[in-house]
Amino acid sequence: MAKKVKPPFVPTIQGANDVSNFDDEFTSEAPILTPPREPRHLSSEEQNLFSDFDYIADWC
Repeated sequence: MAKKVKPPFVPTIQGANDVSNFDDEFTSEAPILTPPREPRHLSSEEQNLFSDFDYIADWC
């Protein structure tokens, strides 16, 4: 927690969404969507967080 030990490897990243350090085995998998256990409507504040999203699953 004191950060006194230097890590043996520090990956180089290009940005927050850079996945180049992950094996293709994992980055090429199709995502599996899991519906929530208890569906609920999002509040207007929560809905605003997803204003740029336009994906709707086939099962919705």
